[in-house]
Order: sequence, then structure tokens, then C-alpha cells
Amino acid sequence: MRITKEEKEIYRRDGVIKLSGAFDPKWVEFLRKATDDNMKNPGEMAEEYAKAENSTRFFGDQFIWTRNEDFRKFVFESEAAEIAAELMGSSKINMFFDHLLVKEPGSVEATPWHQDGPYWKIKGEQICSIWFAMDEVTEESGGVRYVKGSHNTGIRYRPQSFSGSGHAEYDEAGLETMPDIDATVPDDQIICYDLLPGDCLIHHANTIHGAKGNKSSGLRRRGYATRWTGDDVVYDPRKGTTDILRDPGIKQGDPLDSDLFPVVWKK
Repeated sequence: MRITKEEKEIYRRDGVIKLSGAFDPKWVEFLRKATDDNMKNPGEMAEEYAKAENSTRFFGDQFIWTRNEDFRKFVFESEAAEIAAELMGSSKINMFFDHLLVKEPGSVEATPWHQDGPYWKIKGEQICSIWFAMDEVTEESGGVRYVKGSHNTGIRYRPQSFSGSGHAEYDEAGLETMPDIDATVPDDQIICYDLLPGDCLIHHANTIHGAKGNKSSGLRRRGYATRWTGDDVVYDPRKGTTDILRDPGIKQGDPLDSDLFPVVWKK
């Protein structure tokens, strides 16, 4: 997989890039089956994000690769880690965690505007998410929307719950509240890529993003996000961050290399 200089520049400038044809097409059907199997047998970190009575299912699950051989196969055998390495210019790539996000047709729940970085117990600049599309995705069906260049402001915002429930611990982060993006950011600064099955989005951990509900009457929106880290990233279990699966057995300031955050690719 070769990423062009132009694509790298778009990522540096906008904090997000769309790649088409970067993955072997076999992964689409492979992940669709694995996703449906996982939704029938979710893990301990699974969550139902839809709370509205008139909404269909909005499902999420995390750290799936640690217990599911199919998702583990994608993490270790797909093109994802090498893509992350090439885009971020890193000599090694660790798997941080994976996150399955499924919005069924008619799911009215929006994904709130947020940055990933403030949620996570890590610190560094070489942190990205690869969002793999298993379905055709449009803004109407819940496509991810991004505020271009928002990763470069140096501002980190308080995490918030996807399901609208408490999470008072997020207050301990001491970060300012996310502004009303829809009311304050011009439309030409917000980008939402249409995707075909097998396309992917890659975004920086501090890029502000969110998504509307899935207003489509027939399109599922199955997205599999894998989170990757590079050379400069260290463990940072600070206050106000979200839970992880278990103690990784490393100390604050240590490289992530561990059973929970394995090195998947190395130059």
C-alpha cells in the first residue's frame, strides 16, 4: 500500500483522509459476518447507545480482537497497521484498541461531536483511527462528519457520553466543553465523505468529529474502527479518561508495548 504525498498532506492539513481500494476486498464480507456474530455474542465492553424510544439499534463494542479470532485476524493480517505506519511516518505501530459501531436503519441517535484523544489513557501525536466501511455510507445514513484542521488547534475538549448517561468522571479531565459545532462552524469547514464498502477513513485522534443518526430506510451503517499508535506514544492513565479492558501492566510514561497493546507492525 502506497499513500501519496498529496494524501499525506491532506491528512496533516485536515486531520482526516479517505482511502479507496486500500484493503483487499475480501475483508468486507469477512467483517460483515464477524460483526453479525459479535452482535449476537457481545463482549463485556459492549454498549447499546440508542436511548430514544423511537430509535432502532445503535450498537458498540470494544477490545473485540482480544477475544474474537476473526477480528484478531483483521488486526494482525490486514493492511491496516501498515497504512497507519505509512501515513504517520512511524517505525512501529501498536494496536491500541478496536471499536465496532453499528447504526441500524432508523437509528435516530447522533454520535456527538468529540475528539478521541481526551477519552484515551495515552499521550502523543502519532495516534490515528482507521474507520473501515462495511456498507455504502452517506451523511444521511450516519456518515462521520469532521471539522477540517481541528486537530491542529492545540485545544482538547471534555469527553462526553455517546449514550447521554452520566460519566461524571469526565469532569475530572479539567477540559473545556465542546462548543456547539453546528451553530459555530461554517459548512465549508465540515467534511463528510461518501464511502463504498471497503473504503476507509483515517483521522487524527484530536480531529473533532461526529455523526448524525441513520435516517436511511434500508442502509445499515457498520463501521469497524481500529485505533493505532506510533513511535511517540506513551501510556498516560490520567484522570477523566474512559475505562480500558484491563490493566496493561505498564507504567505512566512507558511505551505501550504489552499484551494488551501489542506491536503489530515494525520497520
